[in-house]
Amino acid sequence: MKFFYKGVSEGKSLTGIIEAASYDEALLLLYDKGIDVEDLRQASAFDELSNLINQFRVKFGRVKLEDLIVFTRQFATLFDAGVPISTILERLSEQTVSFKLKGVVEQIKKDVDGGMSLSEAFARREDIFSPLYINMLKVGEESGTLDVVLERLATILETELQTRNRIKTATRYPKIVVSAIVIAFSIIITFVIPRFVSLFNKFNATLPLPTRILIGINNFVHNFWWLVIGLIIASIAFFKKYKKTPQGKRKIDEIILKLPILGKLVHKIYLSRIMRILGLLYKSGLAITTSLDIVAEATGNDVAKQAILAIRSYVESGATISRPIKSSEFFPDIVSDMVAVGEETGRLDEMLFKVSDYFDEEISYAINNLSTAIEPILLVFIAAMVLLLALGVFLPMWDMVKVVH
Repeated sequence: MKFFYKGVSEGKSLTGIIEAASYDEALLLLYDKGIDVEDLRQASAFDELSNLINQFRVKFGRVKLEDLIVFTRQFATLFDAGVPISTILERLSEQTVSFKLKGVVEQIKKDVDGGMSLSEAFARREDIFSPLYINMLKVGEESGTLDVVLERLATILETELQTRNRIKTATRYPKIVVSAIVIAFSIIITFVIPRFVSLFNKFNATLPLPTRILIGINNFVHNFWWLVIGLIIASIAFFKKYKKTPQGKRKIDEIILKLPILGKLVHKIYLSRIMRILGLLYKSGLAITTSLDIVAEATGNDVAKQAILAIRSYVESGATISRPIKSSEFFPDIVSDMVAVGEETGRLDEMLFKVSDYFDEEISYAINNLSTAIEPILLVFIAAMVLLLALGVFLPMWDMVKVVH
């Protein structure tokens, strides 16, 4: 039998489903697990469904960037207040609204209580926490500045969230327009064009080419919808598998940086992120080679990663950081010039932050003008779609007038 329970364990409220032969056995099993039972009853179908949904959300759900930022800020505040890490993790697992993050934090707490370091426990959940997040935690643990590192991490995540939101806002209008055209296209080829077919068949007349193209599209989708869905699923699966290979990841990252309009924007976002993270790590007292290693893993782009590792190898052999940056195709001249000034004045971290701020301004300008830059491409697409639809609808109407007369 399945029983639904509600109880408290170590001051934490719990609910769930447990299997047992009887009510008394279920009660005993829960007490053995250290749960003070407040409510225990035979599970209904609704209880089982709710429990299944919660398990699904914990296993397959995703952690929003907003939730991660709040978690990081709260962690920094509690740690700065002198609260033990185990207690912090327990409180944060209770407070978070994300089912996925709640389960992750609970597992991290178990690992930390079992003797694992905080960075090691976080590293076991690389699907949630980026290499940057994990390495920064390691730096904070080793340097004794975990609260400062967490605050800086939250700042980096907030900057990333702001950039994402601004890009979404800038591309909202194009998305609405394209969606409206696609819906109109689907309605016309599904409901309007077939009526012309039956009408023209009565007069044994030939439909115009644009109309025949629309009919062909409609017939293909109607008769081979399973093939269309299969091709879409197969394409997505192939893309994901290809992206996981070293060659595929590198090729896709190269293509992203070469995309018209968006490629330059993405490049600037990577440059800003690299400079800011490198500045934060260098300011934390890490050696420049170690900082470059961490930044290389945190970029998320193989082209940027290889460029940073090449710089690291030069620095390791005794060169200044500005020299290999100047010879790298990934970094524009302004980066090497400002880094060189930082090295000469002994204020490298400040100059790295200024470079990041410079690219943040460039990113802001590019995002503000993103809609304007996309408009010509959007107009060509809309014009082509409207022309095809207009010819497909109006040509048969004109031809029908000729046939009737």
